[in-house]
Amino acid sequence: MEQIFNILRILPGYLVFLSIFLVIIPSILSIISRFSLHQNLSNTVKNLKRLLDETGIERKPNILHHIEKRLELSQHQHESINTTAIIDGSYSQEKCRILGMSFSCEAVDYLTRLLPNLLLSFGLLGTFLGITINLATLSQTITQVDITDLNSLVEELDKPLQGMGVAFVSSLVAIACSALLTVINLIWNTNLVKATLLSFIEDYLDNVYLPQRQQTAPIDIALERFSNDFSYMLDNLSSTIENSITNAFSKIEDTADTFQSAANTLEQSRLPEKLSSATTDLAIAQNQFSQSSLVLQRSTQSFENSLDGIQKVINKISKMEDNVEKINHKYDNLLELSKNTNEIN
Repeated sequence: MEQIFNILRILPGYLVFLSIFLVIIPSILSIISRFSLHQNLSNTVKNLKRLLDETGIERKPNILHHIEKRLELSQHQHESINTTAIIDGSYSQEKCRILGMSFSCEAVDYLTRLLPNLLLSFGLLGTFLGITINLATLSQTITQVDITDLNSLVEELDKPLQGMGVAFVSSLVAIACSALLTVINLIWNTNLVKATLLSFIEDYLDNVYLPQRQQTAPIDIALERFSNDFSYMLDNLSSTIENSITNAFSKIEDTADTFQSAANTLEQSRLPEKLSSATTDLAIAQNQFSQSSLVLQRSTQSFENSLDGIQKVINKISKMEDNVEKINHKYDNLLELSKNTNEIN
């Protein structure tokens, strides 16, 4: 103990304060948190075990109440339920009380597992940092002090060595706390308790709670859901048909109003009388056109008859030309014969 007090006298005041504030107090809080978390999970496991053994408990754990609410809500919305996901989600929201305050079990477990490694890292960092700084100081001291003067050399070397001792002591405190927390985490192993808790919860849900809740067959649930969906579909269909018919009749009424307005405008403009007069005139013109067409047809026939007569005259003229040529030919023969007769005489 005397050596420990001598070592503590070497440490400066600020380093003692930092060691207490940054190392010792967090270590104590981590131990308390780990113990509270382990006790909370262990008590929940004991209650679940009693519930499964049907030995009777005063009230169910809070995590079971939350899981049962989730399952009851999911049964009305889904046919198949992922109980593992519901259990994990409920455990992630589970709280434990530490020093009168409520904290998440997952957060406490993570921090208490992380703190030993963090303290070990700080201890090693302090060790190497102290060695590096004091070695530089020690090198300067050796080069500046007269080696022949041993007393002066020892006095000058005492300061760097004390600095290295301070660095080692602070690092040892952090490493010791880290080792202590690691041992505490091994003793109060929350991972094993958590695995047991989740296993008991799954056993309770699959073999106790869900069989009690599933009093109706799955086909009855499916038929009920189909009936509800079909009723909802019929309501939507009737609303859609009603809206369509209403819109169609409104469009028909608008069209009728437009047609009536057009009829009134047409009646006021006396267009029917003008249209009747124009129709009469058109009929007279059509009659006259028919008569003109008849006259034209007759003229065409007369012209065709005239063309036939002209063709006959042309044929007769052609025959007359042939006869004249024959007469001329005979006249030429007579003249030639007359010449021959005169020559003979």
